[in-house]
Amino acid sequence: MSKKKILIIGASSKIGLNLIKILKSNFSSNFEIFGTYNTQKIHEFNKLDITDNKLIEKTFSKIQPNIVILTAALVRPIACEENKILAWKTNVDSVKKIVAECKKINSQLIFLSSDYVYSGKNSLIEETESLDPLNYYGKTKLEGENLVSTLEKFLIIRTAWVSDTNPNSKSFVMQVINSLKQNRIFDAAIDQFGHPTYSTNLAEMIIELILKEANGIFNVTGSTYVSRFEFAQKIAMAFCLNHNLIHGIKTESNSGIQRPLKVNLNLNKLKSIISVNPLTLEEQLNLMRLDYELIP
Repeated sequence: MSKKKILIIGASSKIGLNLIKILKSNFSSNFEIFGTYNTQKIHEFNKLDITDNKLIEKTFSKIQPNIVILTAALVRPIACEENKILAWKTNVDSVKKIVAECKKINSQLIFLSSDYVYSGKNSLIEETESLDPLNYYGKTKLEGENLVSTLEKFLIIRTAWVSDTNPNSKSFVMQVINSLKQNRIFDAAIDQFGHPTYSTNLAEMIIELILKEANGIFNVTGSTYVSRFEFAQKIAMAFCLNHNLIHGIKTESNSGIQRPLKVNLNLNKLKSIISVNPLTLEEQLNLMRLDYELIP
């Protein structure tokens, strides 16, 4: 049986790097693995600016992938608000082109979306919840979802608060660690609640969904629901840093955009299909601490 070709667009992202690592280590007999990067070079892969339609065509024509995982996007909500033209071009127009290329060769597309497509509420949120994004980033991700869902074979992965311990990462975990190591105060919202997600665990769950030939929309995050403030406190304690430097603030005092405050995702649909467990925050931090200690 011939290997399926899997193309990871955005292979140098937090999620992309972990997908590559796990696929190469554990599933090289299942998949022939290809990837692209834009700004952070990976030697064995090709550069791809997803806003360049000609380059997208060239990449698809050369590789002819069976499965495409799209992790590349403009993900910082403030950057999307400040540059809406670039946000739309990156998060919507590029998706439209990639969807068109997938249709040509009947590829499955796995699309990384966000909990920001939800407006938030006090009770558990299922995948069938009505969507009402509060900011431009959320709106672009929802528009991307609408395009992806026109495919016959697709996975929409709604994830949240993805972190890793890569020294160059701008993840929440690394922001906290770097700030506290420099003895600087770190402001964390006491009124924003969500699901911290470890990039390695996220990659494992995505790969199992692919192997199980799942289709449709899934909430895919860690299992713990917590405030940004408590998350930051737990990071400090896990890494033996001064938690007193973490100051709790209200969102409106430190944000130029509207954000969903309570996004408690129901993971039952995910758990009914995969055997990989969505990790608790404690489990995530234990693994991140080990990874951090192994970094040269």
